[in-house]
Amino acid sequence: MLVDGQIALATAATNAGVRRFIPSDFALDLWNAPAGAPMFALRREADAAIDELDLEVLHVLNGAFMDMMLDPRTARVVDLDRGVGNFYGDGTDQFDLTLIDDIARFTARLAVDQSATAGVYAISGSTTSFERIISAVEEQTGRTLARNNRGSVAELRTTVTEAQNPWSVMGEWYNFSMLTTPTFAVTANDRYPDAHPTSLGDYLKRVLPSA
Repeated sequence: MLVDGQIALATAATNAGVRRFIPSDFALDLWNAPAGAPMFALRREADAAIDELDLEVLHVLNGAFMDMMLDPRTARVVDLDRGVGNFYGDGTDQFDLTLIDDIARFTARLAVDQSATAGVYAISGSTTSFERIISAVEEQTGRTLARNNRGSVAELRTTVTEAQNPWSVMGEWYNFSMLTTPTFAVTANDRYPDAHPTSLGDYLKRVLPSA
């Protein structure tokens, strides 16, 4: 679906005389992500075909999904019940995070913006790291969290490169890609004042108890 479905939809849009198309990218920098990451390879494959069509193609990138990573109910990064902050790498590797609702709001504005031209539009609620996230949670809640290192970047690389089925280690692929793909050098955060992405600090204030 990620490849054939998108190409079919974009082709139908072209045949119907549609002016522009926004592929389902919504990720970190696809074109600088690790070559073997299957979820990003499929997006690049679809984008290469779609970019050849007679369409104005607008690519939206956003880093990782902030709310999916940091929702306190999922305990992916911070487990308040156990008092633990989980991380990969050394904790200082930087990556971009953006809320899903903010991505949708920006994309909706971009889709109808008559001044927008074909190209890549990156937004980022925050450029951060695992250690910054854990420290921000500590500041917001007034609690001290134990650090749990789930593996180094080298260990992640070994896991993903040695896996016979890359889809069987998707979690490792996502974390490896997030820690090794450059953050956005330029963003379109200020393009629409009413669709500016939410920062990490503001999101944590919304979802976590105060100290």
